[in-house]
Amino acid sequence: MRGLIAALALVALSGCLSPTATGFRDQDVPMSSIVTLDLIQFSGRWYEVEAFVPDGKSCVIGAVTFTRQKNGDLTVTEGPCADGAPRSGLARSIGPGRFAFAGDELWVLWVDATYHTAVIGTPSGAAHVLSRELTLPPDRQIAVHEILAWNGFDVSKLRPSRRR
Repeated sequence: MRGLIAALALVALSGCLSPTATGFRDQDVPMSSIVTLDLIQFSGRWYEVEAFVPDGKSCVIGAVTFTRQKNGDLTVTEGPCADGAPRSGLARSIGPGRFAFAGDELWVLWVDATYHTAVIGTPSGAAHVLSRELTLPPDRQIAVHEILAWNGFDVSKLRPSRRR
């Protein structure tokens, strides 16, 4: 009987936990990717300028290069950051603006009209703000924060990335 009461108490308590209590994204908010992503314009070198930083680490990916493949996939090469070794692989297209990469999904949530700023996120709650330059102009930073909030991310936890 005690086991049943304890199990019921855990079930009741789990309903009180906020999805953002342990992560950066409210999993109850639908997330959407960009449908009109131009992979030719998206290809090239990007610098991470902001990210949701796990465990107080200041740099998540640093820089990344995307290279469009003829079949709609992307080759991804991450620059050295946390462990000093670049990672690369194939991001397989799984839908408009969505790619399977390294055991997770990368969704392109937004790209500005000139393809100088992009926001990529994962349904599991990670997100990276990418720029062709090392900084973001204020108008694009506002747009980035609005896009992240729209997709359920807690922008108060967004941190600037530091270059090594």
